[in-house]
Order: sequence, then C-alpha cells, then structure tokens
Amino acid sequence: MKITAHVPVQQYGFVEIEGEPSDAKEIERLYNYYAETPVKFKSGNRVELKAFVGGSVFYDAEAHVYTNEAGEIYLSGSQYADTFRKPFDKVAISNLMANKVEGVNAEDIVKMWELKSQVSMDFGNSIHKALQLYEQYKGLAELLNKETHQHDHPIIKQAVDSFLELHKGETALSEVMVVDNTAKHAGQIDRLVILDKNIKICRVEDFKTNAEMKPADLEVYWKQLDFYGQILRAGGWKVEKPRIHHYNGVWKEYQK
Repeated sequence: MKITAHVPVQQYGFVEIEGEPSDAKEIERLYNYYAETPVKFKSGNRVELKAFVGGSVFYDAEAHVYTNEAGEIYLSGSQYADTFRKPFDKVAISNLMANKVEGVNAEDIVKMWELKSQVSMDFGNSIHKALQLYEQYKGLAELLNKETHQHDHPIIKQAVDSFLELHKGETALSEVMVVDNTAKHAGQIDRLVILDKNIKICRVEDFKTNAEMKPADLEVYWKQLDFYGQILRAGGWKVEKPRIHHYNGVWKEYQK
C-alpha cells in the first residue's frame, strides 16, 4: 500500500509526497519542513464518518486523509482542486527576495507569509463556522428558547445576518460529508441546498473569504464543486449548477 501526504505549503497550494509505509518517518520530516503547521504522524487515529451519500468513510484529521476500511487512500475535493493550482515554492522565492536586500533573512519572509496566511484562514474559518452554527443549531436553540445559534461578535454577526437575509427560505445542510467508495472520492461540502427532497434535487455551494475573487481561482473552485457534484450524482441525486458565496465585507454570489 502506498501512503501519500498532501503538504499545505500556503493557503491554496500543496506538495504531494508519496512513499511506502516504511517511509512514514521521512515523509513526516519532509512534511514538517515544508508545511506551515508541523504535525506528528500517528497510526490508528482515524475515525469513521457517516456520509450523506455513499455510506461512510474513515478520516485521519492529522494526516488529512480519507480511507476505506482496508486503508486505501481516497482523493478529496481539496486535493483534486489543488492539482489545478501552480505550486508556490516558498523556499526558493523567499531566498530570491532576501538576496536582493541586504540584511533581510529568507526565514523571516517565510514567517511573515505564514502569519498572513494564518490570519486569512482563521478569518475564513470563523465566518464559515458561524454560518454552520446558525444553520445547524437554529432548531436546537429555538427549543431552548435561546439565541445561542447566533454568534455575538458584531463583525461575524453582520456577515451571517447579511447572508441569511439574501437566502431566506432555503433549506440547507452544513458541512455535508459525501463519499463514492467505487471511485474512491470523498469530501465535505460547505453548504448543500436541498431543492427537492422527494425527487433528490440539490445544489452544491461553497463559502470563500479571500480578499478578491481572481478568475483563475474561480475556475479551480468550480472544479472542486463539480467533484462533489459527481459524488452526489453517483449517490442518486440530481445536482443543479453550483454557487459560490464570496465575502469580503459584502456578499457576492457566483453561479456557474
């Protein structure tokens, strides 16, 4: 069996390292050399996740790997999308930049990039999770006669409230796991709008919070959403054209 590590070298880029199980220690060393956040590889820490379609899949949160019961690695939506992105060689580029300015250290440039990237990811995750909090736990909060499904930070609350105002009346599920065990594909959809439950019609949607929506990035996002659409179709659903919700102070919608 081959093992593969997808190393997140920046917000939208990765390096793929493949080897045998006996190479795990060396893969771990390489992963932690290039990745923004070091990890300690472990064995046996995967958990079984129930899927919206496809039954279930095993997930290792530290290695960011989906597998079946036999340990065969699945292709995820983010990994599929990353194959269409040009890798960013932070080591080579930071060294080139540092060599042009006296007294500048390449390691400091990389640390600056990493912190900037972390801020972007943390912001995006906060907006994303606040939307999930509202849509997933609204019913529970109402039973408790509370409003704990609404985040009270003013900036986050404004983002959530303005999104919900634009999408009143929609029936949507958050963080939807889907898997195709035949194709060995798996992934988690940000938002799945159920258009007709009885005849299984849905729409795959995604949240993005990057500062600007570049055409090249948008094309990659469509490929990722199409990847999820194919899994849903294999599970018996009809999938309408996907949507992307982009937030950079105001919401803008993109429909393929």
